[in-house]
This record gives sequence, structure tokens and C-alpha cells, in this order.
Amino acid sequence: MDEKLLRLKESGRELVVSWALCAVCLLGHISHFFHANAPSWIHALHSTGFQLSLSLFTLIGPGRQLILDGLRSFYKGSPNMNTLVGLGALSSFAVSSVAALVPKLGWKVFFEEPIMLIAFVLLGRNLEQRAKLKATSDMTGLLNILPTKARLMIESDIEQWSIVEVPCSSLSVGDQIVVLPGDRVPADGIVKAGRSTIDESSFTGEPLPVTKLPGAEVTAGSINLNGTLTVQVKRPGGETVMGDIVRMVEEAQSREAPVQRLADKVMLNN
Repeated sequence: MDEKLLRLKESGRELVVSWALCAVCLLGHISHFFHANAPSWIHALHSTGFQLSLSLFTLIGPGRQLILDGLRSFYKGSPNMNTLVGLGALSSFAVSSVAALVPKLGWKVFFEEPIMLIAFVLLGRNLEQRAKLKATSDMTGLLNILPTKARLMIESDIEQWSIVEVPCSSLSVGDQIVVLPGDRVPADGIVKAGRSTIDESSFTGEPLPVTKLPGAEVTAGSINLNGTLTVQVKRPGGETVMGDIVRMVEEAQSREAPVQRLADKVMLNN
């Protein structure tokens, strides 16, 4: 989580700088509306030399990591979306630089394109990182509702059972645990004895509690409301439904978005 926060802060700084440069770039275009009546400083902002400097600063500043990552992927033979963006920005800058240095060619300059391209890509990346961080925070909160202790039934003498508190991580399939009123169920299992109502709203969203009788399944993290249950552990620890949910979210976060996969495929085909 700390590493993701640091990456988000760094991404935020790059985003602010890139959009500040983008704003200066767009401000220079106000001269198109005022023509000769525009103040001299606006004409200066729209000058080729200033736009070249602004574009260069964008490439070596906020866009540097993105471009370097794209070039590294290109040299390794596995170009990605960053490669596509980086090559596009560098190509636009290179062609515009030639046009600016050799005016007799009659080429147009497009120094605005790298600036705006980098700004919008960094905006999308920052929003993606924020969404992932929120999902991770939600998953952490979901895991925090799981109890850390369970009441394990241990057979001490013939037909005599004692109850001891053990860490939930030490539970095994087949263990029998006691869930008292107000407790959260520590592991997925099957009710062996007792009758109670269970609040499963954390998983199903169902606001009404569900009655559990012997033979019914209960889920780790759900709340036992009013009766005592004896539950046989079916799936402990990370094998619970809760663990499956967290695992699926982590896998979804590690996969590329469909749009990014499409961009990577286009880059490879070209």
C-alpha cells in the first residue's frame, strides 16, 4: 500500500507539471482569436522557439519515465502502449524540430501534440492508479472484518469436549468450531449443530438475515446474530470465499485493460 501511495504521489506531481505546461501551450493559442490585437507576451508564448522549449521540457520532464519505459519495451522486442505513446510524441517533436530549424522545407510544426498527448496519457494513468488504490483499500477493509481468533472444539476425554481459542490461521479442514451470538464466522463451513440467523450482507448485499440450520453452509466474515452454532470447517484461511474475492480483485488489477491490450496488439502488428 505504501509503495502504491508513493507511486500515486509521483504520478500526481508529473500530472500537475504536464497540465501546467499544457495550459501554457493552450494560452499561446489565444493569439488566434485576437490576431494583431493580442498582447505581445501572448505572441511570445505562441512563438516556435517557445513552443519547442515547452515540448522539449515535457519530454524530458513529466513524460520521461513513460517514454523510457516504452523505449525499453521496444528494445526488448515486446512493445506496449507506452511504446506507442513515446514514439508518437518523439516523432512529432523530431519532425517539428526539423521544420523549425529548416524553414525552407515549408513543413508545419506540431510542438503542441507531444505536450497534450503526454498530459492526457498521464491523466489516464493517474486515474487508473487512484482506482486501483481505492480497490486495494476496500479489499484491506474487507479482510479486516475477518476475526483473528476461533473457538476450537477439542475432544479431551471420551465424549467430553473442551473449547480453546486458537488463531484462525491454524484451523484445518474438518475442525469443529463454536460460533457464539455476535461473533463473526472465522472460516467457511457447514453447520453441524444449533440454529441461528446470520447476517451475510457483507457478501450478498441482502439486508435480511438468513436462518441457518444443521447442514447449511456459513461464510467466513458473516455475523452470527442470536444463536450458538457448531460449525465444521470446510475452507479455512485464504481458501474462504473472502480469500477468493480478494484474489480475483488482485488478479483483475494486475491484468492489462482491454484498451491497453488492443494498443499493444496494434503496436506488435505494425
